[in-house]
Amino acid sequence: MKMSAEQRNQKISGILSALISNAKKKKEIVYPKPFTKEEVETLFMSHIWGHREITLTIILARMIDPEFQASENFYECNPRSIYEKPIRELLRKNNIPHKKSGPLNVAKNSQKINETWAHNKRGDGLALVVAELVKKIESVPASTLEAFAFAYVQRYLLEAKRVAKLKAKVAPNKDPLFLTGLCLNLINDVPDGGAIPQYIVGLLMNHFHSGNRSQINVTGYLDSVSATNTTSKKAGDVSEEFEDQNERIYEVTVKSFSADRMMESYESIKDYDKQGKISEVFVICRLKDVPEDSRFTNHQGYLLGKSSYQDMNYYYINIDEWVVEKLLFTTAEERSKFFSELVSKINENNTSEKVKVYFREWLSKHSV
Repeated sequence: MKMSAEQRNQKISGILSALISNAKKKKEIVYPKPFTKEEVETLFMSHIWGHREITLTIILARMIDPEFQASENFYECNPRSIYEKPIRELLRKNNIPHKKSGPLNVAKNSQKINETWAHNKRGDGLALVVAELVKKIESVPASTLEAFAFAYVQRYLLEAKRVAKLKAKVAPNKDPLFLTGLCLNLINDVPDGGAIPQYIVGLLMNHFHSGNRSQINVTGYLDSVSATNTTSKKAGDVSEEFEDQNERIYEVTVKSFSADRMMESYESIKDYDKQGKISEVFVICRLKDVPEDSRFTNHQGYLLGKSSYQDMNYYYINIDEWVVEKLLFTTAEERSKFFSELVSKINENNTSEKVKVYFREWLSKHSV
């Protein structure tokens, strides 16, 4: 009898919950043959988490359906539903680092998770490890798979403990010069795929308005940077919503604002803004991110350039200048709150380890 989505998710939740509960009681990790510690460590030592997450999804899908073969039809297990609901919920509940849609991001719509898939990813070493693990998962008896699942979850818990130790304890700070240095260094040195610049800009904008007691609502910056504006149904990375229902749209990037990015932005705005109110976008970026033919001759100040795409104007704002100006004119109380929230964000389980390590090292070099 075929399971409903609710029955399937409940079964996945029950299995994973039991695995996590039992794994917490045992420290030694034993991988049953033919599985090895080396291949699992390869997945957990990478800063790309999707490969370990697709493996977990495949393990659990196989445990509830012994006939399931990810090497033949990965999407038969409904990976989005089982990962984004029961699996991710339990990872979050147990403070285990994870991404929003890791398995889908690495699967890239491939039906078969096998060596061909791995080679199509340009011989990606991590993908090859996943393909090898899938072969083993599909060849071992249920008892061996259960033992591997237990060990695999143990490794997840070990990762959670390790990441928890990277959290920084910092005293409050409202000094605009200290905060400027920190923010600009984070933005330029560890942007984390754009997540850090987007968060800093949105958070700072929010506290700037709070300090001025304005009724402007700042949205978008809490969304995952991996979600495109189209899929998230928003007009830009960050938006200011005014009392008169008008909005100001911002794109935040430390990558080239290419023609494709501009077209995607334009399409997102048109899908979002059915009344045609939005005619301007402010791109907060670095000089090198501005298209060369859009740069002003004297491009060293606040406004770096301008582009037009159909009926939309794009103004490029110097991200360094923007951060300095906003921090200086944000109230001391709100700067302190901004710093506290930024620290909390960096300390979150799902924030990149590279950002956490950089932050701790930065603090050690600068008096707080």
